[in-house]
Amino acid sequence: MIFQRWTGPPADTHTYLLADEKSREAWAIDAPLQTAAVLLEYARRESLEVRMLVLTHGHFDHILDVPRYQEAGIPVAAHPHERAIFDAPQTELFGLSYAMPAVTIDKPLEEGDLLQLGTQAWTVWHVPGHSPGHILLYGAEASVLFGGDLLFHGGYGRVDLPGTDAAQMSASLRRLLALPAETRIYPGHGPDTTLAAERPWLAPLLGTPGGLG
Repeated sequence: MIFQRWTGPPADTHTYLLADEKSREAWAIDAPLQTAAVLLEYARRESLEVRMLVLTHGHFDHILDVPRYQEAGIPVAAHPHERAIFDAPQTELFGLSYAMPAVTIDKPLEEGDLLQLGTQAWTVWHVPGHSPGHILLYGAEASVLFGGDLLFHGGYGRVDLPGTDAAQMSASLRRLLALPAETRIYPGHGPDTTLAAERPWLAPLLGTPGGLG
C-alpha cells in the first residue's frame, strides 16, 4: 500500500492518498484547500491513477478543493445524506471569505459498500453524528481506518453544529470499540492514533449517560 498525507488551511485538515503498488490505482480521501494540486502532482510523478475522491463528510474544510478533482475528471464519492451539507453556505456562517464549491456526488456510498483498491478491500461505514452522512473507510486486512472527524487523538468530532447529533455520535463511536486494539486511525485533523490509545478515555465516556455533547 502506498500512503501519503498532506494538510491544508484554514483548519489544518488532512487529505490522504491511498494507492495499490501493483495496479497503481489510487484514491484521494477528503479535499482541504491547497492540497489537490500537490496530491495530483505526486500521483503523476509516481505513475498513479487517481480513480476516486472519497469525501468522509461535507464540512467546508474537507471539500474546498473538490473543484480541482472535478476539473481533472475524477469522480466524487460520498454519502447521499451529505447533499444538504454540501449546499449550505458554511463559510458564510463562519464568517470566512472562501467560496463554497458546488459538489456533485458521482458515486453514492452507503453503509456496507465494499470498495476494492488493487487487492485490498475497504468497507464503508455510515457513522453519523458529526454530520448526517459522515462515513469512514475501514480496511480489515491492514487494520486501518480513515475516519474523517469521527475520532481524533484525545477527542471526537463536534456535536454542536447544525446537522450534528450527540446520540448518533455516541452510537457511531461505540462501533469503533469492537475493532481490534491495534487498528490505526487516520483522522481528519491531528496525529494518527490507535484504538488502543483512545479506548481508555473513550469507553468510560460512552458508558456515561449524556457523556457526549
